[in-house]
Amino acid sequence: MSDHNWKKAAPEVPEEFHMKFVETLEQIENKKIIHHKKNSRKMMIRILATAAILCSLAVTTIVAGELFQWNDVLKKRLNPSKEQQESLANQGYIKGIGQSQTQNGVTITLVNTVQDQNLLYALFKIETDDSIFMDDTTSFEDGLNIKIDGTSTYDMDELGSRGAGAGLAYPEGISDISPHLQYYEVSLSYNGDYDLSGKTVQMELKNLTQGGDKAENGKVVAEGVWKFEWTLDDILSMTKLDVNRKCDFGGYEITVDAMEISPLKYTLYLDYEEAMKVYEDERNRFEYNGDDYGMDLTGRAHIDQIRYQDGTVVKMDYESGGGIGGGEEQWIEEKGVVKISESFAQVIDVDKLEAVHFGNVDSWLTVR
Repeated sequence: MSDHNWKKAAPEVPEEFHMKFVETLEQIENKKIIHHKKNSRKMMIRILATAAILCSLAVTTIVAGELFQWNDVLKKRLNPSKEQQESLANQGYIKGIGQSQTQNGVTITLVNTVQDQNLLYALFKIETDDSIFMDDTTSFEDGLNIKIDGTSTYDMDELGSRGAGAGLAYPEGISDISPHLQYYEVSLSYNGDYDLSGKTVQMELKNLTQGGDKAENGKVVAEGVWKFEWTLDDILSMTKLDVNRKCDFGGYEITVDAMEISPLKYTLYLDYEEAMKVYEDERNRFEYNGDDYGMDLTGRAHIDQIRYQDGTVVKMDYESGGGIGGGEEQWIEEKGVVKISESFAQVIDVDKLEAVHFGNVDSWLTVR
């Protein structure tokens, strides 16, 4: 039997796939799928083709699961099941990037990114050498610099109103955080209909600081500009549910016309006239009695539990750092709706959702 060097014959792919490919080739030879010793290019091509087919079947889970690793911070944020970890990666919501740069004793790695309709999120790992210490005041100078296809998000009217936030990540139960290792989160939320599918995202982190950014008299402990770039997958549309039901939002009967949901966030469409009664009452009085808790609409529409069609109730854990991205309230009088958008505290199964619970007013709403 011919003695081929299968490591050189295997294609250039991620290491896990490569090793599985090599192993499959060796198994083919050992089982004598080839019954003669003819050392021909044609026969070698057949071996490679057979190995590729067998190997591709074997590594589907590897590519989705093992090659892409959910960082512990992101898992604490979203609390996904094993099945959800794989499905969100396969659908393009979650990506493992792994880009890393080192400057002046500081290594920053873009670990995971999240994309959803109207939401971008990036999780960075910061590692420093022995001479640079970090604490809960660690930050970067000059705030955020996010670009989409080379244009700053601050200059993109098509994003609608938007908000960006950044800071150290401290969800409960993350054991590897230390003076020389921290995690840093960046998120961008927007309300426009702009489709980010296939767009290139660039993020820059400038000058590691201690005690706040430079404008707040923080001290620069490591100079540098760490630049990261990646391309977004197709962004999936949210699932729209025609609800058309009234709900008690703390003494106010408000019709919920519809709800849009993804595994990560939700948008409620409330009847404009009924919803704005909350603010009319606030303008006309200064005391809140009975069922009126003095909350705005966003506070009243805060979801703290969901119920699935099989009766399972999931309580959202916001206290331990769950959820990513911000929320927004839009008053659209010409369309007769008030839109309230928020992130769920953890990943949900959209197809199984039956009802949501508004914790601040203790009301359930059946949405499907």
